Amino acid sequence: MNNKLYILFGSIAASALMSGCVSRGNNPGWEYAPDMYYSKGYEPYSQVDSNLVNPYGMNMREPVEGTVAVGKLDYKYNLENTGDGYEASAALTAPVEATLEDGRGQYMYNINCTPCHGSTGNNDGEVFKKVATLKPAWKGYSDEYIKTLPEGKIYHTLTYGKNNMGSHASVLSPNDRWKVIKYVKYLSSQVGSAATAVVATDSTMAKTN
Repeated sequence: MNNKLYILFGSIAASALMSGCVSRGNNPGWEYAPDMYYSKGYEPYSQVDSNLVNPYGMNMREPVEGTVAVGKLDYKYNLENTGDGYEASAALTAPVEATLEDGRGQYMYNINCTPCHGSTGNNDGEVFKKVATLKPAWKGYSDEYIKTLPEGKIYHTLTYGKNNMGSHASVLSPNDRWKVIKYVKYLSSQVGSAATAVVATDSTMAKTN
């Protein structure tokens, strides 16, 4: 009798174990604590069906109209990305203090501009070396085109992009754009001199804020 019970219980246990095994690879069978394997994507504030305090049942109240976040009172650029907007930008000048002394323009230039235009503005960056077809028509910052190009037009180009150069608005704040422009103009006036190589490559002297 005992042997029969052992066989019966053994058969039941074996059947239970085997039921968790299938031949299809897309079904792992039974899993212990599946939440440990498959995390659930919970929606934020999903536990609140309707907020009775804020208007329209919103969980996050909208800022008061005209609110400016801390550190976000930047220069507002109203010109559109059109041919007329580009020409109108020639009249713009830096509305913020943008000098070379703090090293910020050089620092941001080295990060965002050197890969294409090179450390001294000769269009000899690694990107242009590998893909020469991306080079602009002007040869470098020594070109008369860059020397006479209004700062406002450079700002417009940094903001919206032009030809093969994309917009840098996402990586350069308005203040940083003007500082980079000042540094580009400095390089343009110094291209070919020994001072250019020293100033453009000595990034250890540049501040980061």
